[in-house]
Amino acid sequence: MRNRLREHLTGHPWRQVVAVSCLLAWAALVSNIQPMAQLEGQANVAKAVRLVFSYLLNSGTAWAGLPVLAGWLVTDRWRSMLAGTFAAELSLVVHYETGMLIGVFDAGIWADNAYWFFFGLLCAPLGMVGALARRADLWGLLARLVVPVGALLEPFHRGVFTAPAILPWPNRVAPAISGAVLVAAGVTGAVLVLLRWLSPRRDLRVQQGA
Repeated sequence: MRNRLREHLTGHPWRQVVAVSCLLAWAALVSNIQPMAQLEGQANVAKAVRLVFSYLLNSGTAWAGLPVLAGWLVTDRWRSMLAGTFAAELSLVVHYETGMLIGVFDAGIWADNAYWFFFGLLCAPLGMVGALARRADLWGLLARLVVPVGALLEPFHRGVFTAPAILPWPNRVAPAISGAVLVAAGVTGAVLVLLRWLSPRRDLRVQQGA
């Protein structure tokens, strides 16, 4: 049973796109569910931890990175554009529909968030970025840097390190921690991408000089 499920999820790139889209949609939804104890201020540590994951899973980096990953999985440049849009729209539908089924959202959630579906239609270029990331040339390097650089810049763009002092401490600490995680992930990812890209070129120069 387990092997059959693994083959189903990994045997075809479009099934993988569906799997990662649903996974992000559900994980982001669960991270937004606030137990009664947290609402009443009786579990602030647990609330802070949940909020850290919520900020990360609902970050622009995560949701914009999904179409990039979808394009990378599909590999073909033109189909990757379709994969980017498909992944973005599917994740939104699964996120909101599941939220309605479990009582987290009401029917008004669709109208209130219609603009996200519009932005999802614009994710085709991100899908192509994912396909380009498989290339070994300069375009491939630039494509592979898109998500790490986005992770590095997002916390400063959103101002997560300057939360208002009037907020409860979990709501001040969690954004800063999630921002630090994104910055660290962005720097690490960018360095690894650059090192991996430079390594074969350095070896080639050594061989030519030998």
